[in-house]
Amino acid sequence: MQRHYEIYGGGNDERMAIPVGFSLAAMTSWVWAYALRLWVEATGILVVNVVFAVILYANHTQLWTYAAGQVALGLIVASNARRLREMAAERSGYFYICTIPGRGRADALAKLSAVGGQPLPEWRARMLSGIPDFAPKSLRGLLAIAFMTVKSAFRSRLVVAILFLLLLVVLVLPGVIKHDGSARGFTQILITYTLGTITILMGFTTLWLGCSAIARDIEEMQLFLVAAKPIPRWQIWLGKWLGIMAINAGMLAIAGAIVYGLVLARTGELSVRERARLKAEVLVARALATESTPDNSEDVERIVNEKMREEGAAKRGREFVRKQVEEQMKAMQQVVRPSYLRRWVIELGPSAPARLAGKPLFIRTKFFSAQGSAEGKSFMGRWEIGPPDGRRYQVENSLGAESFVEFQIPSETIAPDGKLTIDFQNWNEVPLLFTLDEGMAVLYPEGSFFLNYVRGLCIILAWLGLLASIGLAGSSVFSFPVAAFCALGALILGLSGNTLKSVVEQGGIMGVNHETGTIDKPDALNQVAVMVYGGVKKLLDEITGYSPVGYLSTGLSITWLELAKAITFINIILGGIVSLAGITALSRRELAAPTKF
Repeated sequence: MQRHYEIYGGGNDERMAIPVGFSLAAMTSWVWAYALRLWVEATGILVVNVVFAVILYANHTQLWTYAAGQVALGLIVASNARRLREMAAERSGYFYICTIPGRGRADALAKLSAVGGQPLPEWRARMLSGIPDFAPKSLRGLLAIAFMTVKSAFRSRLVVAILFLLLLVVLVLPGVIKHDGSARGFTQILITYTLGTITILMGFTTLWLGCSAIARDIEEMQLFLVAAKPIPRWQIWLGKWLGIMAINAGMLAIAGAIVYGLVLARTGELSVRERARLKAEVLVARALATESTPDNSEDVERIVNEKMREEGAAKRGREFVRKQVEEQMKAMQQVVRPSYLRRWVIELGPSAPARLAGKPLFIRTKFFSAQGSAEGKSFMGRWEIGPPDGRRYQVENSLGAESFVEFQIPSETIAPDGKLTIDFQNWNEVPLLFTLDEGMAVLYPEGSFFLNYVRGLCIILAWLGLLASIGLAGSSVFSFPVAAFCALGALILGLSGNTLKSVVEQGGIMGVNHETGTIDKPDALNQVAVMVYGGVKKLLDEITGYSPVGYLSTGLSITWLELAKAITFINIILGGIVSLAGITALSRRELAAPTKF
């Protein structure tokens, strides 16, 4: 079987033949590297292996996860075996001569000796450096563009500067902002603030790289030479995107690994009690179960029919009456009047009693006072949790309003059929409102924090992928300054959720009645504004609904299904639409024509 060998030469006419392609022996990773005396590369691979094993051991991960990681590491090393040997050879003073086809190393070296050590013209071509050897030939141009994009970013020192800022944020911010010694304060600093700052910093960097990747190449006439090659423009565009995402993935992995290490290392600063709370409430993946929304359609229809018989109901219209009835029934389900009791029945599944035995369960509730703002106030109540016909867990507590509150309950409160019954009696003089979507939930552990953390970082990477698409799309049409301006405008629009919400609630942007806060007679302009702003708001709500930082800081589980939905919606649907527009614009653009912007 014939394959290609890269011939390197050194002092004293020494020759070395390095095989091109996938190396099965390199699947043993650091063992293979040490056997070939690649000391630096072998030590680096071994360090990565040890760190990975320590992280998995600290999270009590199953053995199959470690085995899968070893296979993945072996595949990476095996597909890059030639480049690892190249780096070691060049570090030892060897230089590249040519690439020769042969049936083995001896055959390749013999062919070079047969022509007097002077390579033939057809041997002088070198395999693309940085491109996986097993990549199809049709995609090697795309991967070459991605590799050159990464090299260009490092050459401009931008990546080095941003990586320095990321490390500064990760290492300095937790030390500058002190936590209050509680588990919640600890996670606010080390997870919420740090990961949030990393996301914002990398978001602006991604937009900058995207806006400059194509526009600067056109301005400096570098893209003219690339476009003249036999590579379609869609591969140029996607190659730029892959290069930017490779940079993002590397920087996010480094920053994320340091944050994770700091979280584990600094838990010793907390008291024994707070460490236990941290492990039970934050360093875990907790699923959230809520009560099923009751179907009141038949009752609503019956009441509407009765009200339509009343005098004057026909003038108001059937839809108006229906909305009134639905709101009334919704209020009955949400409001707990003084001295009254509200019951929730939450389905956890038939296997829940055995699956959750001995594990910490938490009630997560949020309520509002029916008499206006109650921020800073506490409200008393009595809770009875467990099967109605059995022994129940009882607790009396005072909880704050208008924010999520959690308290622990025993797992024995789950009924044999997997149902958890929760009764709350209002001991206050004012009614309390528990919303149907956020008023009551049960949290229970279902996985490890490490995998949850990895899924959260993947969602952040998906957001960065969308920003890269937006930047490249702008760069395909406009010059760099205009593309950067438009991309930043899109980012500011994404942060304007409250403004969009107020326009939709008021019914427009002009003629607001300051007493009612709405528009009495919306005209055509206001109706169009509500339609456009409402559509944009729904789109932004869908994107921002995938908030991994908030989930990680409260120990909520990010499932594989949610990760798949986030990638599908953010990258495949939205990113695909933006990418298609950018590729179309680049494909139809006259590169030699002067820009109009």
